[in-house]
Amino acid sequence: MSYTDPHNPYALPSAATLTPGKMPAFKPIDKIEYLRMYNYVFENPNWLTNILLTALCMLIPVIGSLIAIGYQFEAVSMLLLTQGARYPDFNFNRFADYLMRGLWPFLVQLIASFVLTPILLVTIGAPIVMLVGVASTAGDDAMPFVLLVGIPLVVLGSILFSIPVTMLLIPPMLRAGLAQDLAEGFNFGWAMDFLKRTWKEMFLALLFLSVTAAVLGILGLLACYVGLFVVMPFVILAQAHLYYQLYVLYLSRGGTPIPEKPAPAPYATPI
Repeated sequence: MSYTDPHNPYALPSAATLTPGKMPAFKPIDKIEYLRMYNYVFENPNWLTNILLTALCMLIPVIGSLIAIGYQFEAVSMLLLTQGARYPDFNFNRFADYLMRGLWPFLVQLIASFVLTPILLVTIGAPIVMLVGVASTAGDDAMPFVLLVGIPLVVLGSILFSIPVTMLLIPPMLRAGLAQDLAEGFNFGWAMDFLKRTWKEMFLALLFLSVTAAVLGILGLLACYVGLFVVMPFVILAQAHLYYQLYVLYLSRGGTPIPEKPAPAPYATPI
């Protein structure tokens, strides 16, 4: 049975393809494909339109981020249904659906930030304060050298320190985004099990994604800032594939499936 519309294979599959509490058939994996996070984006013939429409929505104050997150998790759902073969086109007719779907992982992130943000500020802020202190005491002659060496180290250290915080956020956001339920996001037992089974691959994948996203961000800045308009939704889609791979890896190692909520309305008919 196929779960896509033969006229538009990049439309979101219908609600009938999802059964609450059950995981669609998947191919077990034992590793993360790093480059696949980016390469798969270009396999959709409408990839540029999807990126530009997502970027356009992200310009909307407050709700723009919710819409982008909602689209991201619809991409994760379709990747699960198609065993990683495709993600859906961005559809303005699903504007409200994106908004509601993005609300739950956004709220999980917001609530968790009250605890995690102070930790992140300390771990990232301390090296910056130290660098400024060393540079100010080094004198005018040595200051350029200190900054030249210190700034890359601080950036690298910030990435390394931020990854564990991000690792704590991924399981609850993933569960809330697929279950479309805030309470499901705070299933701490499931989150700890997810971390226990995937922590090594998650750390390395997040390191790869963080470094490559930083490089892409710099290139976007060099392109008169216009490049950032494309880079941000591109990275969001890359994150979607990372979430998909981590979840399948977790299931491949005997993890418990998320009770995924069916899509709110049919946009394609199973055949």
